Amino acid sequence: MREVTEAHYLHERHGLEAVLRPPVGYPTALAWVPRKEELLVTTRDGKLHSVDPVLGTRVLAEDLGEAAALDIHADRNRFLAVSRNGSWRIGLLSGGVEFVGKHDYLGHIDAFFFGSYVILIGDEPEGRYLLVVSDGVVRSRVRLPKNVIALPDKRTLKLARSTPAGLQVIPFGKDAAFKKTGRTAHVLQRAREYILGMTPTGIAVWTPEGGAPQSMRMPELTAADLCRDAKMLGMGTRHGAVALARLDQVDKRVHPDLVKAFDSPVTTVQFSDRGRWLATGGERLQIWTWED
Repeated sequence: MREVTEAHYLHERHGLEAVLRPPVGYPTALAWVPRKEELLVTTRDGKLHSVDPVLGTRVLAEDLGEAAALDIHADRNRFLAVSRNGSWRIGLLSGGVEFVGKHDYLGHIDAFFFGSYVILIGDEPEGRYLLVVSDGVVRSRVRLPKNVIALPDKRTLKLARSTPAGLQVIPFGKDAAFKKTGRTAHVLQRAREYILGMTPTGIAVWTPEGGAPQSMRMPELTAADLCRDAKMLGMGTRHGAVALARLDQVDKRVHPDLVKAFDSPVTTVQFSDRGRWLATGGERLQIWTWED
């Protein structure tokens, strides 16, 4: 495993190159502003930071709690943050708060804007629940099977879960029901139109159609993301290493080069919406670029 400080080695290997280390400690969630090279970062102390490679870093909001999920609206002014302490907030990047609400989630939390709605999903003490929110009010509360995630798909909302036969994807609705079959241990997450499934020993990548995945062994995996053109897969491990892999080589037993970036686990990984940036969080924030 190579160290992030070995700049000459990074150049020769055409791999990840650390380009920016903003003064942001202990990131908990990341989101790039749509169509801009601006990164929003929530931190353990409840702050929301804006990181611009040219203009620098500034604090946009405080008292959010320790956020577990963060999303930016397509209007590039509203943000959605869901904390681990039982609250969620829709705020304005220009300043101010639009709505504040409560939740009972304990873990595996996700949230995103979906048209005029907000979708919240997570594990409560008695099961997994999806909340549909509009105008700050919970309009629907639906119980889901374990390890199910929600996927925005143009004007429809879909649900997905991993089974031994492959990924099942169904429309969200009154009569939605999964086939009666077993499930796998994958922890699923959205990666734009794709779905990632992580286990302690590796990662699987599904297309929006579901079915069988591409998979790769990556021990101690803790975070991952797929870039917009679906060519590169970024990953982080429990030992503070970051790796980059070409998606077309995932099934070919090509082992990506691990770069030691942090002394703590990598908690979050996010590709930029434009350009070639990869943001990773551990005990601090690190932004990377790479050469093919």
